[in-house]
Amino acid sequence: MSTIDEIKERLDIVDVVSAYVTLQKSGRNFKALCPFHTEKTPSFFVFPERQTWHCFGSCGTGGDIFSFMIKKEGLDFGEALKLLADRAGVRLASKQKGQARDDEWERLYSVNEAAAQYYHSLLLEDKQAEFARKYLGQRGISSETIESFELGYSPNSWDALYQHVTSKGYKSADLVNAGLGASKENGTVHDQFRNRLMIPIKNEAGKVAGFGARTLDGSNPKYLNSPQTAIFDKGGLLYGLDRAKEAIREQNLAIIVEGYMDVLTAHQHGFTNVIAPMGTSLTDRQMNALKKLTRNISLALDADAAGEQATLRGLAVARQTFSERRDYRERGWLEGDSRLQGNLKIILIPQGKDPDDVIRENPDEWTRLVGEASTVMDYVFQAITSKLDIDTVAGKSAAVEQLLPVITGMGSEIERDQYLKRLSKLVEVNEKTLIDKAAQLRPTAREKGKKTISLPSTSISRYPLEEYCLSLLLQHPELREHGAALSPEHFEGTENRELFVAWMNSSSIEELRNNLDASLHEHLDELLNKQFPPFSQRELETAIADYTRHLWAQRLRKIKTMEETLLSEAESEGDINMIKDKVETLLKKSLEPNAQLKELFEKARRERRGALK
Repeated sequence: MSTIDEIKERLDIVDVVSAYVTLQKSGRNFKALCPFHTEKTPSFFVFPERQTWHCFGSCGTGGDIFSFMIKKEGLDFGEALKLLADRAGVRLASKQKGQARDDEWERLYSVNEAAAQYYHSLLLEDKQAEFARKYLGQRGISSETIESFELGYSPNSWDALYQHVTSKGYKSADLVNAGLGASKENGTVHDQFRNRLMIPIKNEAGKVAGFGARTLDGSNPKYLNSPQTAIFDKGGLLYGLDRAKEAIREQNLAIIVEGYMDVLTAHQHGFTNVIAPMGTSLTDRQMNALKKLTRNISLALDADAAGEQATLRGLAVARQTFSERRDYRERGWLEGDSRLQGNLKIILIPQGKDPDDVIRENPDEWTRLVGEASTVMDYVFQAITSKLDIDTVAGKSAAVEQLLPVITGMGSEIERDQYLKRLSKLVEVNEKTLIDKAAQLRPTAREKGKKTISLPSTSISRYPLEEYCLSLLLQHPELREHGAALSPEHFEGTENRELFVAWMNSSSIEELRNNLDASLHEHLDELLNKQFPPFSQRELETAIADYTRHLWAQRLRKIKTMEETLLSEAESEGDINMIKDKVETLLKKSLEPNAQLKELFEKARRERRGALK
């Protein structure tokens, strides 16, 4: 539960509002003279069941306890949050703590950047780095690539980097916290990397988060990555993504290779949609980062046994990530329950080679291999059956045991039938026997209903429509004019409303973050990192138009429902004054939303028909 939700749960809006106005019971709700404008008959209503308020008079606005306090007391959001938190007995994380975290992260990025520049200058100029320069020459890495990727060299010294960065004003703690240094028992600090080729690893925004370091003297480990830090998590980063993301969008394809050198060589030869994990299996966080750019993924890992196992593990993660059920559709994401499928393929690298070798020796061959990438199931068939003696009963049985569950889990019935036939021929077993066995593996409808998919670091939102709309506006500045059709009243979620208000008054994400109360920074980051399928510009505009329409419809329905409730209660209670003064106005207001809703949905139908032509 968020701090805001906890405050709302502990405080009753009736109690909060009644401290400022005299509320009168009106059926299940309460009414009063509006505290925000002068009037003779009540048009201000509080709805306990929804924990909201609304003025049906000249104000025409409403909201929750936060918007009431902000409007009534003339507070900003942070001040209202503190006031209500005090009243509710909820402890707030201090702004200083949030700001301190942001400052710490920026300092870590800064010291990493300083280290990257130092290592890079040594690679270019220092005599000790001659072996590193020679190694890169042997691998075919050009001076332009060295410069572009800011490759470097860490000297064979215990304190060279320490002496350099401390002379620049950094402290030994900065070195340790960034993973660039290690503390000894006596409190002294020594350099983490020595006599290694240094490869800066940047996050998607292009900031140096850590390093990959290759040995130059044959010592182990061959590659050494930065340790886990506040800004470096190798399970959440992909090497080269900061440089590859535009090419991935344009080509609608991401190619995942195994190593740093594969990425460097690929980019040097113009294959700029190539990226790599950092010596680990692919993770759901990495795949989710790619989903924002493309749903077409090709894996090109080494053709040895370890590479094959890494490919199979990567496929498992990729299939899971690209097969999750969502509560939105691919276009619009507003209704129904559809399965988002990724197009996953395997680039079959010749035995004994890696992508680096293939690209250096024959770039055209690499292009051919990419174009002839194998489907997932074809690769899985080959990978599994190549380890079995299919001529034996044991081999046939093992093939069925390993392949049938994979086939059964395929989303397409046509593909399942195709691969069941293939398996039947391979193991010389009657197809009906395999179908019967597959039926036993497939979950029943009841079991499917019970099954839930765990989404990494994702919680169920109370206001998904608002958050998807905000995410698009935040992630795509070119859609700003579409947001002008909305107002703060379209956002029921307190965090969403405050973010929208701050967004309207900011020209950039940096300015927005500065204008926003620190308690909302985490929510801002969640919306900035929300994943969408790759949209064309037209699809983006269609999606934001859909969201805007539905938010309008949602607001109009809510107002109409409230008005109908008030009319019903007034008539049942025989409130003559209210009926005399308000019924005509309320009926008119009730008709207006109907007309607006009709216009909105007729417009939507016209646009959809136009898109289909």
